[in-house]
Amino acid sequence: MNQYSKTPVMVLQELCIKKGYCSPDYHIISQISGTHINRFDFVVIVCGIRGSGCEIRGSGSGPSKQLGRHQAAHDALMQLQELGIYDPAENPVEPFKGELPSASSRSFRPGLNCIMDLQGLCLENKMPYPEFVEISSVGPPHNKEFTYECKIASITTEAKASSKKNAKQLAAKEMLIRIKELLPDLFKELELMPNALAAKYSEAISQYQELREIVPDKSVKISDISKTLAKLMMFKGLKYEDFAEDLKHPSEEALKKILTPLETGYILEQFQEVPMLAIFVLKIDTPFTILASGRDYEEAKRKAIDQTFAFMDTFMQFQV
Repeated sequence: MNQYSKTPVMVLQELCIKKGYCSPDYHIISQISGTHINRFDFVVIVCGIRGSGCEIRGSGSGPSKQLGRHQAAHDALMQLQELGIYDPAENPVEPFKGELPSASSRSFRPGLNCIMDLQGLCLENKMPYPEFVEISSVGPPHNKEFTYECKIASITTEAKASSKKNAKQLAAKEMLIRIKELLPDLFKELELMPNALAAKYSEAISQYQELREIVPDKSVKISDISKTLAKLMMFKGLKYEDFAEDLKHPSEEALKKILTPLETGYILEQFQEVPMLAIFVLKIDTPFTILASGRDYEEAKRKAIDQTFAFMDTFMQFQV
């Protein structure tokens, strides 16, 4: 029996079973087909390996999907051999053939539609479609040079050509090359995007809920602002005299003592730095906002509190 009886894919699968690793996971990350030059680029991921960052990634290319997988599996086996996990003498692989497109085949030819290939790659891997933006157009009318940018997620490429069409094609061609090299990292970035959006969503909900607390009863009119505090005091069974002493001493401590029995709160924070402004928002049914300026935040905050106490002292004496 020929000692080279197994393909790299078979040997890698057997090794993973023997060592208790996860089964090899193959992904096609790029392909060029439909022309006289076909190319299929694969990456294989083997997880559960101690001492190697928990996983290894093998990559390979071939003129067919089968040979692309074999090349990726062979690359993974070589990495496992370097780690002392795979011994070729115990489980050799059979030689396999398949010439890859030469480096010269990567040069742009007008007959190839790199944009379509790039869009197909994005569709297959569930990535955003590429965006093309004209960066510049320089030179006389008979000898223009166009620069175009191609962007997918955070990856960008640029290319120049004597026509807009060729500049876009060249930018797409460069993007295809970069995507092949960076696709695993790009997948991680795209996987993180939903988490980032979820965080933004949670932040927006939190801000909305905070606004709802500021205006619990949205049916009131702005013109009712002068009576809002007095109404709140009436509902709580409180009188102006209950707060008169604290109203004489404007401070955050006194403000909290006043608002606690009313079961409401406030926001006091820096609004902007130049010029320095502090903003005070009282969480009542009608909008109650004060802006105060100062040489620094402490001075602006003190002025905002002083103005707030002056208004509260007046509004809390209204008859309803």
